[in-house]
Amino acid sequence: TQKASEDLSKAFWLLSFLLSFATIGGYVLSQPIVWLLFERGQFTTVQTMQTVEVLKMYMIGLVPFGLSKIFTMYLYAQQQHKRAAIIAIYSLVASTVSSLILMHSMGAAGLALAGSIGGIVLLVFTIKEIGLEVVMSILNSKKIIYLVISTIVVYYILNVLNIWLLELIR
Repeated sequence: TQKASEDLSKAFWLLSFLLSFATIGGYVLSQPIVWLLFERGQFTTVQTMQTVEVLKMYMIGLVPFGLSKIFTMYLYAQQQHKRAAIIAIYSLVASTVSSLILMHSMGAAGLALAGSIGGIVLLVFTIKEIGLEVVMSILNSKKIIYLVISTIVVYYILNVLNIWLLELIR
């Protein structure tokens, strides 16, 4: 149990850093990414902006989906397969209901956001099942300060890069 908790903590921090940076990168640089991949003669500017919004909505769910994956593996290691499956059903229901609600007002971006909402529900219920004290023991670390500071620094660096890239595109 001790080794599993240590491994869970290591995986949590590794994924937290990587997924936070990837989320910020995908969100901040969404317009240049979509332009580079699709617009060059294939998409109109309107289609690019719609795709940018979809990408941003997917980015919201990247961290919750990634972290829920390691917490779900922890549940499997604890022989709680049935509970993990029930939590996945909750997530599916939340995603489906959110899709039905959001697709009318937001279109494809609403569907992407609904998927992210499903990921958040998955993470919340998985943390609830594992136990908040387990997660709090992981979060009770100086690494959280490093995560916050490095995330802010990466955000500002990518924002400057984004401004520069958008000037190149225009």
